Amino acid sequence: MTTNWVTTGLSAVVILFAAAVHGIAGFGFAQVSMGIMPLFRSPSSASIIFTATAVVANARVWWSVRDAFDWEKWIVPVAGLVVGMPLGIYVFSGFDAAQMRVAIGGVLVLAVIVVGATQQLDVVTDWIEEKDYRPGKIIGATAGLLAGVFGGAVAVPGPPMIVYGAFMSASGFWSDEEMKATFTAFFGTLMLYRLGSLTYTGDVTMPLMIEAAVAMPMVFVGSWIGVYIFDNIPERIFQWVVLGLLTVNAVVLLYTAVPEL
Repeated sequence: MTTNWVTTGLSAVVILFAAAVHGIAGFGFAQVSMGIMPLFRSPSSASIIFTATAVVANARVWWSVRDAFDWEKWIVPVAGLVVGMPLGIYVFSGFDAAQMRVAIGGVLVLAVIVVGATQQLDVVTDWIEEKDYRPGKIIGATAGLLAGVFGGAVAVPGPPMIVYGAFMSASGFWSDEEMKATFTAFFGTLMLYRLGSLTYTGDVTMPLMIEAAVAMPMVFVGSWIGVYIFDNIPERIFQWVVLGLLTVNAVVLLYTAVPEL
């Protein structure tokens, strides 16, 4: 496999945009990266470039909230991740390009619904706060397992953990800082695990890692842009814009891929 520098440049621009969205809205790195890159390159190569950059993106955010990190909150979903990731990669290995785009589009739709409900709609968070229920370790491990399956299969692991984290936060069991620290540590671990697993199976190649290295500075530039925009645009309005764009993105992926099945 040789490097196509036009494709590499476009991928770096997508990572820049994804990092900016992540810096503003607090979510979207996976959804933006894996929603756009499969439109102009193979989903499998896109997932590897995203995975490598996502390790750095999550580490950068985790470092900013490291004082709120509690390894016990992290280890429970990671226990499920250990089982779920190989299952997801096994599913991923059986997808062709069209099936992969459909799977990514479907998970993007799910992500939009979950993020919209848990992050944007007060009626949902109010309902969660009224429930006198605390998810136990089995629920946390199950969220990690499902995130591992999604992460291994389509590199978009967010929905199960977003639901779990939103409940823990709205119920007062996690502070906002603890949720961010737990999320970034978990997703960073997931992506590192995924990168190692795909390297072991031979899917990670030197040209793809060169492309990831080219895109890596965009993580930091995009984050800086995101912080700047965050200071000047109402966060909630921007989050609705992002959800709208992700919905369009998912529809495009499904529309272009379904006829090929």
